[in-house]
Amino acid sequence: MARPHKERRIQQLPPITHFKPVGIPMRELDEISITFEEMEAIRLVDCEQMDMNEAAENMAVSRPTLHRIVNKARQKMATALWQGKALAIEGGSFRLEHINHDKLRHFVCGACGHKWAVPHGTGQRGRDMICPSCHEQQVRREE
Repeated sequence: MARPHKERRIQQLPPITHFKPVGIPMRELDEISITFEEMEAIRLVDCEQMDMNEAAENMAVSRPTLHRIVNKARQKMATALWQGKALAIEGGSFRLEHINHDKLRHFVCGACGHKWAVPHGTGQRGRDMICPSCHEQQVRREE
């Protein structure tokens, strides 16, 4: 008998939990499910653009475990897109944690050199940001 999965730590639930191809009624579609922790891994790695070590730390899992979670989620998403199936985000083994505002992401403006920090989990990415000083979009993340 396999041991049960440990609870993964997630910071937020997704605002939408079902996606489907347009123009086809839900009752006519097959559905693929991804877990909340798979969605959180995708959010951290692909949306927040965290490196694997940082994302694994946020989810309280090892780096190899995070890698497996991300690969499984991407495979399910790709299958749903390619085969025209509905995608549902549901289930899993997780605990919801509050966002840790102690961890900051640092940005710098390429136009004016202004530097500032944004807490993790705000959903803002460097390429989508505007400099608060000069209002240019030449923003990059500073390590």
